[in-house]
Amino acid sequence: MTLNQTPLMKKTNLLEKIFYPFLLTTILIILHFLGGAIQLDVSTEEAQRDLNTAVGTSLLSGAFLFSIRLIQQSVAKHLLIILDATERCHDFWIHRKELSEQFKKHLIWSMSVGFIMPLFYMLTEGVISRINEKEVFIVAMGAIPFWLLLSLYILQVTFVNRHLRKFLTTDDAELIDQIKMYESVMIVATVTASTTLFIFSIIPVFWINLPIHLFDMVFTSLLCLFFTLFLVSPLIQFYRRLQEVKKVLAVKLDERIEYLIKESVLSERSEEIERLLSEKEKYCSFKFAACINKS
Repeated sequence: MTLNQTPLMKKTNLLEKIFYPFLLTTILIILHFLGGAIQLDVSTEEAQRDLNTAVGTSLLSGAFLFSIRLIQQSVAKHLLIILDATERCHDFWIHRKELSEQFKKHLIWSMSVGFIMPLFYMLTEGVISRINEKEVFIVAMGAIPFWLLLSLYILQVTFVNRHLRKFLTTDDAELIDQIKMYESVMIVATVTASTTLFIFSIIPVFWINLPIHLFDMVFTSLLCLFFTLFLVSPLIQFYRRLQEVKKVLAVKLDERIEYLIKESVLSERSEEIERLLSEKEKYCSFKFAACINKS
């Protein structure tokens, strides 16, 4: 089993990840435009709200789909790295099956949320009485994939990150293997955090030329709090632990190199010393934009 991909495969995967979210966003925007929710002449607050909601939910639906696919690919890649570090590559398909089964459950739950939340939102915004209007009805229908993908994104982010973090409880792993596992978990968390920032950058579309409603403020604040507690805080803890492991490894490698220099004929041990220096440079170097003191 290999992680290597040809440039053509990487390009194809990238285009595939972008194509379907772009297609979904385009279809939703066209649907809203044909339904009248997106109008070039916006003269009332209701029309502005319909426009913002139509564009915002369409963009976010595509962003959620793109993020889910990106995170899933990152999880698969780094799951294999972690299993390789723990010499359990034969369990890869077992974990993939578990992730797949959980995804199906999340999809069912998300479909329920996708139908319930548009109704709840219309009730809180006081537009349920306008459901018979074509543009309001289409906006409501267009919100279904938005809420479905939003809930699916949250469920997937929560589950896959927790699933990978379970491997960090392995205390008997070699230091180099621990570094590989921590780095893999941190990379997936970083990818998740990056997609979250990307998603949050789209949210202000809902508030263009409109006052920010209480529901929006509360919901956005809760999302920020959730992702901060679930992603940022553990990421900081993992980074500190990674620093500690790298420092311990650097000390052990230095001690081994010093021993070889003192106790052995240098010419006989030159290859081993070179290997140890290479390991120190590879696994004890600066990563994640932070410095590790090797002294």
